[in-house]
Amino acid sequence: MSHAGESFSVRVADLVMDESYQVRAQLDDGAVSRYADAMRSGQEFPPISIARVGGAVVIVDGFHRVTAARKIRRETITAVLVERDEAELQWLAAEANLKHGVPLKRGEGRKLLTAYVRAGRHRNGTRRVKSSRDIAKDLHGLASHSIILRWMKADFPEVARRMTERRVKNTGVGDDGIPRVDLEEKRQGAALVAIDHLIAHSRGIIDPERRGIVLAKLRAALEEVEGAGEWEPMAATAADDGF
Repeated sequence: MSHAGESFSVRVADLVMDESYQVRAQLDDGAVSRYADAMRSGQEFPPISIARVGGAVVIVDGFHRVTAARKIRRETITAVLVERDEAELQWLAAEANLKHGVPLKRGEGRKLLTAYVRAGRHRNGTRRVKSSRDIAKDLHGLASHSIILRWMKADFPEVARRMTERRVKNTGVGDDGIPRVDLEEKRQGAALVAIDHLIAHSRGIIDPERRGIVLAKLRAALEEVEGAGEWEPMAATAADDGF
């Protein structure tokens, strides 16, 4: 067999149609007949894509062309060899159906999404999970972003969870359109307001003993906050605390 990327002739009888590389529910009989007629008339077709998988030569892209070649009893067909891992091969097969040949139907989008995720295409260059809208664009609008999220929740719940977390973090709104409340941010705001109130009230304490009681309580509170968990030092803002 030839090297990867080079076109060559391969025996049609040696090719395996593995359904795991086919996102379509079924082949289009009309397309097969049209391809067969074109082949009989001498029309040239682009090479199919094949791969070696477990000793077998499987079709990655070209199911309709190979079926047409078998229909007219053609012995050979032009092919190119691709070398990828299993998950990537399945995505290449699915992606090929997006770009050319018989258009995919909307009902076939879920299997396409499965190949997309298993090949790791749902993550961007920084390895972060893409949004459902970005994934919908990658899949050429075969399914809406809301349908993609629904499929993700059913088939890849962990990916769906990360997608939702990412959306909430970036926009404060979940994929259901409902605003999410960041409880930590809310508590931080309440704590800062309380500190401002403490400073304001302390400025009105003249008696040294009473001021000492407040300072002792404040130092104890500071130690408790520092010991409650990890924290990052922040630059202090200039303030006249009145002490």
